[in-house]
Amino acid sequence: MPLPEADNSAEPEQPTSQRIRQDARRYVDALAARLTELEELAEAATRFAVFDAAEYAAFKRLFLRFSTLCEEFQVFSRITEDVLSNFQFAMAQDQVEREFLDDAFRRLQVPMLHAVIRTNLGLLRVWEDRVQRGEGLPIGSHELLAETARIIQHTRGELLRPRYAELVDEAALEDAAQADRILKGLIAQAPRLFDFASDGLSSQALSAIAKRLAVAQAAGGSVITKPVTGDTSKTDR
Repeated sequence: MPLPEADNSAEPEQPTSQRIRQDARRYVDALAARLTELEELAEAATRFAVFDAAEYAAFKRLFLRFSTLCEEFQVFSRITEDVLSNFQFAMAQDQVEREFLDDAFRRLQVPMLHAVIRTNLGLLRVWEDRVQRGEGLPIGSHELLAETARIIQHTRGELLRPRYAELVDEAALEDAAQADRILKGLIAQAPRLFDFASDGLSSQALSAIAKRLAVAQAAGGSVITKPVTGDTSKTDR
């Protein structure tokens, strides 16, 4: 789904603040539509057992599609957040609408972030199961693991932002904690889990992957806890 363009069809005399309000409404509505698509893919991902090559390939295709949509959602979210920050209100009802749209925006973000964690957790469980059964990971998994590490650490950080504190439920925190645990275990075993040479990777590529894994591991050192609620308007929007 393409990002909606700003509405430039308004008459020249239309105040800039009114155009910003209209764009804010449209962006929030479009995010809601995209969230529905993301949640459908996340639900589809939970139906995979992934114990054979064909099913793993199908899961990987779904996972990559989900990841692409998430990146688009995140870019779109930043645009929406910028539009909301420029929302001008001259009257009381304008401020009420601004607060309503900002609340709607935050309520869209938390399910999206949880869907990202849940879907990546599904992939991590597949890998963990293979390791526990004494099997190696599929060829090409090392790059996917590095990307998964980056996604999980970024998403967990977003999920624990103070502005989302009152909206995050225990299920999301538990999934984030489990993903963090499995990820750290896989990273710790990475040298023996992957036959890097079988993919014909250069030493430079191996070094880059190792650095990405190390950064992800360092970023995930703290224990996941319920974020602190309270007045955070001066520290985090």
